[in-house]
Parts: sequence; C-alpha cells; structure tokens
Amino acid sequence: MEPYHIWIWRLHLSIYWKGDKMKLNRPETKARRPKLLCIIGCEGVNQERLYFDKVQNLVNSIETRTCDLLFDFAEPFGGDPKCVVQRVVTKSIGKQNKGAVFDYDGKRVKYEEAIDLAMENQIMLGYTNYCFDLWLILHKEDFFDGVNSQDDYAGKLRQVYGLRRGANIKKKEQVELILEQIDIEDIKTAIVRAELIESINLAKEANKTPQNHEYHDNPDTQMHNMLKVIFQKVGVIKAFEL
Repeated sequence: MEPYHIWIWRLHLSIYWKGDKMKLNRPETKARRPKLLCIIGCEGVNQERLYFDKVQNLVNSIETRTCDLLFDFAEPFGGDPKCVVQRVVTKSIGKQNKGAVFDYDGKRVKYEEAIDLAMENQIMLGYTNYCFDLWLILHKEDFFDGVNSQDDYAGKLRQVYGLRRGANIKKKEQVELILEQIDIEDIKTAIVRAELIESINLAKEANKTPQNHEYHDNPDTQMHNMLKVIFQKVGVIKAFEL
C-alpha cells in the first residue's frame, strides 16, 4: 500500500485536472452588450406599439450590433398628437433617446403644436401624414399619391398584406398578421421609399408650424429618419445597408 501522503497528493492532482477539464468544456459566456433605452410615445397600442416591438426583436437578432435595443413606452396610448409628445416629455426626463410617433389625422393645430413641442425638447419626430398605415404600406409597395383622408389607406394596406376584405386593420390580430410579413429587408425598403418621398416633397412648398418648423402634405413621414438615428446608435446601420 502506498504511503498516505502520496495518496493525498494523487487525490489533489486528480481533482485539479478534473476541475481544469471542466473549465475547458464549459461553454464560453457571451459578452453582455450595453442597452440603449429609447422612450417612445405613440397613439396606437396595436399598430405602432407592436411595430416597435418587432423592430426591437429584429435589431437584437443582428450579431454585429453594439448595443441591445430596448423600447419603453410613454403610456397611456391614444390622444391627440400634442398629448403624445407631452407624455414623452414627462416620461423621458433625464433620458437622451426619445421619439414621438403620431399622425396628422386632420388635426392640423395639434399636429403643428406637437412638432414644435418635440423640436423644443430634442424629441425625434416619427410623424406620418395622414397616418401610420402609409409607413406600413411602404414596406411592401410604392405609394406616393396623395389621399383625402386616413381611411383611404385601409384598402391598400389589406391588399399588400393579403388581409381579408373588410378586416379591421387596427385590431391586434390583424396587426400581428402584418408584422409577421415584415423583416429587415422590408424595413430597409420602406426607408428607401420614404427617402424618395422626402426628396419629392423638397421640391414642393412646405407648411410651417407657429415656430417655423416645416412639414408637408401627404404623403409625408419622418419614421425613416427616426429609425436611422436609432440604428446608428445601436450599431446596425450597416446591416440595413444605409
């Protein structure tokens, strides 16, 4: 029988090698990315809110991102454009990244007041004239014609996303059907189309708010500019080829 001290030495050596082997076999822990928090105010709890959830998931699936994207929403939803911006102002005290998403919807005075208040508080604008439906349509098709009201987009939206005739495009289940069909390439395409609309509008006379901020009649949107700023900050702008 070998001496006791030799046996103890062998036992320690065995434990050491087993522990070292366990370290070698242990999967590497991926480095945690910092989070980029962005406060968003929007009118719609279904279309707009669920859309931003989709964007967050898509961005956070891109391995080359430098930050994880996290949207937090200024609740409650609804109200006029100015109310949306006011909620963002309150929610985002001390925060750098903030945006307001609202529609014209024929509310000219509140729309202009919302633009002025957002600019005054360094809030990114994500408005659409007439409504968010236009932004969703641009993910799939060109749509550069003016319309008479926000209701004029509904038929086109159902068509491009294959929704049943008469489907309520504001209902959660219909919005989810739309978002299932949107991927990174679609967002990139929507941004390109919105940039074309923006270039066309530059050749037209602009409307001006009481504080001389410019906006245009429909079609008009700032959603693409807001998303581009966010994509730049989380390090995915190249993934979108922008």
